[in-house]
Amino acid sequence: MTYLTPHTIPLSRAAAALQDNPLRALYPLAARDGMISLANGHPSPDACDHFGLRNALDAAAADPMAWRYGPTAGDPRLRRALADLSGAQPDNVILTSGAQQGIDLAVRTLCDPGDTVLVPEALYPATLSVLTACGVTALPVSEDTDGLCLEALDQAIQDSKARVLYLTPTFGNPTGSVLSEDHRGALLALCARMGVSILEDDPYRDLWFAVPPPPSLWEMAGDRGARVIAFRSCSKSIAPGLRIGWMLAPHELAPHLTAMKQASDLQSSGTAQMVALTYLSSGRFDDWLIKVRALYRRRHDALQTGLVAAGFDAPAVTGGMFLWAQLPKQIDMARLFESAVAQGVLYAPGAAFAASSPDGEIARYARFCFASNGLERLKQATDRLADAVRLSAQ
Repeated sequence: MTYLTPHTIPLSRAAAALQDNPLRALYPLAARDGMISLANGHPSPDACDHFGLRNALDAAAADPMAWRYGPTAGDPRLRRALADLSGAQPDNVILTSGAQQGIDLAVRTLCDPGDTVLVPEALYPATLSVLTACGVTALPVSEDTDGLCLEALDQAIQDSKARVLYLTPTFGNPTGSVLSEDHRGALLALCARMGVSILEDDPYRDLWFAVPPPPSLWEMAGDRGARVIAFRSCSKSIAPGLRIGWMLAPHELAPHLTAMKQASDLQSSGTAQMVALTYLSSGRFDDWLIKVRALYRRRHDALQTGLVAAGFDAPAVTGGMFLWAQLPKQIDMARLFESAVAQGVLYAPGAAFAASSPDGEIARYARFCFASNGLERLKQATDRLADAVRLSAQ
């Protein structure tokens, strides 16, 4: 008799091609006693309005609608509330189980297996997993000081015949960068002219420190004839455990995306939707968000100052959760990482975010999350990093 083992079970090409998320591989290191992790991308527990959410959960649990099937596109009341937050119409809003599901649905709706999707050189690795699972190829486009290089993008579109561009133009992951309004306009004009749809991953938009970011690509698209699907999330601004995200889709695409969502999971959790709706209706969200912005700004300032003192080139950012720092040139990257772990501090190596080869210039960078640790632990972390740099240089 023949028995199937994990090594003999026939897998689809997409499943066989999936690689482990390199950030998940850091979890065992982060779990070590005394380790301070700057590697994850998790919101701070302090940024969660536990009191308000507990009240919202109690109220939602008393509503029979929370326990029933509902519309695939989401509860109409929540869609209306999210449309108001997003500068959209309710018909543009489709609820998803986190923003990542929205990206998956959009790629499946717009692309066939074997197609190419254009992406930035530095990319959140879970997005690569989505593209691989959909059977499409990620083609990185070079970036310059303004963001995605438009000349390189134009050439890549012509060479690859790609129909879709993915990017995070506001407080990007991993870079923390923000595309200027002028650059956004030029990008939209180019994609409109070339017939390329834009997937705008926008989960960090609310986390600005002092000045709001430029209008989203979604907001600017209509005046330029561009096609944009935007992805937003409650994970970074309310609570990741809700697993509530939403897509903003043009009217001509919304029915197709909704049908793809229905084929995937029928609907997002009705209970979680009701909690989100109740919380947003409570009037607490805006005031709480002000506190979160101030909290993250203080932590950003502390980490950025400490990284520079430790010898990193770590430009300040204006929002989000991440600093993208260049490692000291005289230091061997692998040796520094090992030394940092030995000192009790963890960061995410730049190679984990490479859309293509992890051995290029991106390997001299690292992503540091300032959101999830308090000021005292951030000071301890940068002191340990300074020791790691010193020891690695010997």
